[in-house]
Amino acid sequence: MEKGCTERELQRLTEALRTIFEDVSTVELPPESADHWQDDAMQVSYEQGGGQVSCVLRRRIQVGGVSYGVQMSAPLAGNTLPEDRMTERERELVREDLNRDFLTGAYNRRYIETVLRPYVEADLAAGGEAAVALVSLDNADHLRYEHGQPVMDQVICNIANQWKKHYDTPGSRTVCRLHGGVLLIACKGMDAAALAGEMRRHYVQMPCDCVAGTGMMSRISYTLSIGVAGSNDLPAGQRTWESLYHLCDARLREAAAAGGNCLRAGDETPA
Repeated sequence: MEKGCTERELQRLTEALRTIFEDVSTVELPPESADHWQDDAMQVSYEQGGGQVSCVLRRRIQVGGVSYGVQMSAPLAGNTLPEDRMTERERELVREDLNRDFLTGAYNRRYIETVLRPYVEADLAAGGEAAVALVSLDNADHLRYEHGQPVMDQVICNIANQWKKHYDTPGSRTVCRLHGGVLLIACKGMDAAALAGEMRRHYVQMPCDCVAGTGMMSRISYTLSIGVAGSNDLPAGQRTWESLYHLCDARLREAAAAGGNCLRAGDETPA
């Protein structure tokens, strides 16, 4: 969608934006730029420089048959957003972008701490149930040494996409990437046994290999260690996110100590 205006209106817009944003610039765009623009005519990115991270907004505006790009930037202060300077759509885009892992597109640690954890704890306090799984790529250091980080990134994306097929449902099933080859899966209204059984079935049927490489492509095989815990496993008075996560992490370590390629959910049954 292109925003049309006159040259005078564009000038007024630029002057008004300079009272809000730290830096505003306008450049004429080539005709082919239309092929690389978002449907809503807004691009959001982040740039680092001078010891700070800035949010950069770009909008394409049509003036008498000529396309201009208006770029606006403002620094982000800590974890806060310059929300008073943004439209509701811009705030939505920035929040969503900040909550997503740049590599896999899954949610990230920021989302876990600011959205998922409070949501789960409120649900548990109200008497609800939740189950959490930690999924870890086995022998990640060896794979990285043998194939390199770019190939590792492709493998991690493949793993995340496999689980997102089953656990990417807003409000009830969430996939997050913690770090490296470690994912967190959280499910509302499930206990440990139900989630463990479901994940075992998915893992058995999952193609645990992918074609990856930066030049000559090769097929990379991998296995996973999985730990699962549910709020039903927690003692009364300890139904918190922290307790649930630590129990899940302990079961992940059990799976890894058993040689990997298995799932532990407190029942000692391998995947």
